[in-house]
Amino acid sequence: MAPSQRNPTRGITRRQSLATIAGVGAVAVAGCMGGNGGEEGGVAGTIDASGSNTVAPITSWAGENFAEEFPDVLVDVAPEGTGAGFQEFCRANSAVQSASRQISDEEVALCEENDVDYDFLEVGLDGISVVKNSENDWMEEVTLDELRMVWEFDATGEITQWSDIRDEYPDEDLQLHARDSASGTFDYFTLEICGEVGDIRDDYSATSQTNEIMGAVAGDQYGFGWGGLGYLRDIEDDEPIEAVPVESDQDGEFYLPEEESIESGTYSPLARPLFAFFNLASLEEEPELIGSFARFYANRAQEFARDEGFYAAPDEITEENHDKIDSWLESVGYSPEDLPVQRA
Repeated sequence: MAPSQRNPTRGITRRQSLATIAGVGAVAVAGCMGGNGGEEGGVAGTIDASGSNTVAPITSWAGENFAEEFPDVLVDVAPEGTGAGFQEFCRANSAVQSASRQISDEEVALCEENDVDYDFLEVGLDGISVVKNSENDWMEEVTLDELRMVWEFDATGEITQWSDIRDEYPDEDLQLHARDSASGTFDYFTLEICGEVGDIRDDYSATSQTNEIMGAVAGDQYGFGWGGLGYLRDIEDDEPIEAVPVESDQDGEFYLPEEESIESGTYSPLARPLFAFFNLASLEEEPELIGSFARFYANRAQEFARDEGFYAAPDEITEENHDKIDSWLESVGYSPEDLPVQRA
């Protein structure tokens, strides 16, 4: 199933609602349907999930489906950004951490300082979409050098008009929108495009909410920005916004963030894996609850990622995820065979 072919009765409304609620607090996701949960299944409790605004829709959708199976479970998703989420996770304030990048050295040290042991699952693939307004008829593609020229710190006050990128572009001010420094997407983009995490101009409109980036670009002919692909997929059919083909560092050709280019590796360097980290102490304390959610998530991660406009990790990653979960459970003295949710 192509990522855009998700259930028309959900998707946009849920994601936009999630992003809106994120500005004022965590998202509580609980099921109200029947299933094999509660006293029957022995799975009950609250799972606190911090982290990535990008990955939050996948974890949230996993949580909703899990709660339909186990209605005595609450999965509480707080999409504050990967960096901010790791600050919570590495202080043992959350059991699950959605992340749009790998954990940094500083975050590893913080986890060690607080005796937080962890491991991760890969739950999907994402492309960072470079976006323009659909009324922009002059930019047909963008090179990696041009992206760096626009976004690096030295561009502050220097690259201010479209014509500063190419002479034939209009003499109109660039209206720049992108993620803020608490974001894993920010870390990934600045490292891959500008050469160093945090090396970015300081005169753009920064936000923790990707939907705000997409909305701002859709509302301004001279808008230009970047953010997680799933949020573009939510509005591109209804709003004047579209992705710009980006030069590949693999073959020099230009690609849109689509299934073939992302899963083949040609949409590089702006394709990346997405992660869900698990606090192993939380697993030890509540192996049925945390272990069942991890297993459930791994069983259907490909489906959940595609439902939310992302892409599926390969089958071999699914098997690696399950092997990890088996190892986690055995390390805390719990038999994987006793888990209420079994490997699919």
